[in-house]
Amino acid sequence: MKALLTVIIALFIIQLGQAQDSIRYTWEKVISYPVNSGEIWNVDIMENFYASNEGTINKYNKAGSLMFTQSIKSLGRTKQLVPLNIMKIIHFSEEQQTLCYFDNTLTSLDDCVELVDRDILNATIITATSKPGQVWVLDNINSKILLLSLQGLNQGQEIENLGGILSINNISQMLERTNRLYLLDREKGVYVFDLYGTLIHHKDVQKVKELDAYEQSIFLLMEHRLKIISLDEEYELEFELPVKDILEFKYMNQFFYFRTSTAVHKLTLQIEK
Repeated sequence: MKALLTVIIALFIIQLGQAQDSIRYTWEKVISYPVNSGEIWNVDIMENFYASNEGTINKYNKAGSLMFTQSIKSLGRTKQLVPLNIMKIIHFSEEQQTLCYFDNTLTSLDDCVELVDRDILNATIITATSKPGQVWVLDNINSKILLLSLQGLNQGQEIENLGGILSINNISQMLERTNRLYLLDREKGVYVFDLYGTLIHHKDVQKVKELDAYEQSIFLLMEHRLKIISLDEEYELEFELPVKDILEFKYMNQFFYFRTSTAVHKLTLQIEK
């Protein structure tokens, strides 16, 4: 019988003794969102899709219908769009070193946060956290990560001296999932911290383009396949990618979003058993 399973359920089946080569799987397309090569994109927990290009942010619902548009020409080049929750999204400009945020209708909220005012001179990556009103910020010059309050309160947790202590010098991605903070160094692998800044795992895996995670599983985008490994080393799986030339991906609500130069494809992974 064919059933749509979450990846986690499929992994549980495999842990019980089913070999990967005996599992049949298919990718099933849900929807595609057209993008061009310069657009920055993201999705939120409600599966709304955001895209920023040529001085605007557009928000689409999960059916692909345009809901809201907002001009952001004065905010500088978009480095990231980061949904904090269903009511707030952050625009990060590395060029201007600012964090500007919008509500669920893309209406601007308050003034932008000037990172120089928080003694951050060269932020390169931000990511949402489960702590309300805060974001993680990678301060590249000082080789540290800060838990920054958007309300102007004192700084929170810091992870310092990444280059000196851990020799992490080429961070290409940072994200928080299930009370863990993940860093990707494409030369040295995946580093996993708890939310107090303690290193709890290091996965020495090479040639990873991007990562995402859920519960005990890490999803790794490789050149021609998706690799799934567990933090406790109970399984390691590989799946052929559903489309060619994937540049980025995200995992949200049991859906995989694969970005190429022309579209973001939303798919499910179906397992037959």
